[in-house]
Amino acid sequence: MKEEFTQLQLTRLIYGETTKAEYDLLNELAASVPQIANTLETLQKGKEALGNARFSPSERVINAILGYSASSAPVSAS
Repeated sequence: MKEEFTQLQLTRLIYGETTKAEYDLLNELAASVPQIANTLETLQKGKEALGNARFSPSERVINAILGYSASSAPVSAS
């Protein structure tokens, strides 16, 4: 079975959001596939460049997101 990994999975690895099994598998893959290792390195550099910056959306933006979510949420027929 061929495993395919996305950049999102590698990003999750960089931010420590993977399970132990995913962590081990992705690191093993990065050790054996140079293209994956390069992508991982690029993502790590990007994370470091961002630093610890934190952004807070305005109340207007939060309300717009919540309004959109409420209007587009699927309705359950129970």
